[in-house]
Amino acid sequence: MSSNLSQRATTGAVFVLVLLSATWYSFATFAALFGVVSIIGLNEFYGLFKTSKMKPNAFFGMLLGAVCFTTILAYVLGGNYLIGLLFTIPITALIFVIELYRKSENPFANIALTLAGVPYVVLPFGLLLLSNFNESTTWSTRKFDIVFAFFFMLWANDTGAYFAGTKFGKHKLFERISPKKSWEGFIGGALISLLMGYFCHLFFHTESLGFWLLMAFTVVLFATWGDLVESMLKRSLGVKDSGTILPGHGGILDRFDGLLLAAPMVYFLLQVAHFISNN
Repeated sequence: MSSNLSQRATTGAVFVLVLLSATWYSFATFAALFGVVSIIGLNEFYGLFKTSKMKPNAFFGMLLGAVCFTTILAYVLGGNYLIGLLFTIPITALIFVIELYRKSENPFANIALTLAGVPYVVLPFGLLLLSNFNESTTWSTRKFDIVFAFFFMLWANDTGAYFAGTKFGKHKLFERISPKKSWEGFIGGALISLLMGYFCHLFFHTESLGFWLLMAFTVVLFATWGDLVESMLKRSLGVKDSGTILPGHGGILDRFDGLLLAAPMVYFLLQVAHFISNN
């Protein structure tokens, strides 16, 4: 047990260091890291179904995911992102056409899973990219506050939920999907994440205290649901982990499950807040 905990801690520390360093260092490192992570995660998503009767088209799904992420990147850089959007048309059409020749038992389930993986896995990372470079992509003016705060809140929620759940957890949060989660853990994670929101207000000085606290609560709520959704997916397929790329943690989807729903909602919150402040 202690060996596994040590392995998890070491992997987690390296993971945090790489992620924060890539985000801070340059636009290129941040975009490259999240692009690679999103495609690996998408490959894991398709791989979850390898023992089931459903067979998503992993190659064309990842190709579509890569084109979508590149399109978001082009939009951020002010490039011709419409070219990327155009290429999604033939790729999507081919996903349907190729299924004619695969002689699968569940052709439309395969098509649906192939397409569903892109908004579920790739889009959240693309929206984080938009959040980090929402106003400028230059070295001197680009902003780190939203993405840094997002991860700090996410990790605070995970840490608070783990320790509060371990110490006080008695009332099951969602026993049918995740027997180990408790309401006490959820409340503990929420309190620590809200406290992190307060610290973000003190440190970044870019948004109101109300915004940071609302963002923290949004992260807690949707990260918890995101975790449960991935657990529901794995449980329905009889799979323990999505992969083995992160020793002690499993796969990319296992490490980023909360992010997959929380990141889009934080981007939505950010855009609503900017719309209100500008009108």
